[in-house]
Amino acid sequence: MPGAGKGGTRLNDPLSQFRREQPTTKVASHASKVTTEKKPYEAFVTASKPVPYMEILCVIQPSQSPQSRFLMAAVFSADVDEVFMVIYSYMTVEIKGQNLREVRRAIQNGRCEFIQEFHENEFVKPSKGEPIIESIKFITDEKLDDILSSYKGK
Repeated sequence: MPGAGKGGTRLNDPLSQFRREQPTTKVASHASKVTTEKKPYEAFVTASKPVPYMEILCVIQPSQSPQSRFLMAAVFSADVDEVFMVIYSYMTVEIKGQNLREVRRAIQNGRCEFIQEFHENEFVKPSKGEPIIESIKFITDEKLDDILSSYKGK
């Protein structure tokens, strides 16, 4: 019909009310499904070859991805796998958790694609004996100067 346009056609369509609501319903149900399901947790992932940077994925604070070329050292205890520090030329990253030896080694070898902080609202808790990163702390400014001063000649 000339002059009826799309609006006239929609008003005459008895199913138009259902067509408008359907996408909204699907999106809403999909969104609620995403927020209630927990993802599987991986503390880290290694690559088969060296990676140019490592992603440090955090839950509560911004994530970072330092370039591997700025890695200076890893500081750790040979007897304790619950905490270690990774020193870059411009920041230090303190990593705390459980069973972290393989995480540290992957970082030292330059083959760690990412490390990921665990949060119980986001992830399914890993099995006992699996690595879990409970906290990640970025250290910069004066505190970094204190850490780096131990590497300078006295």
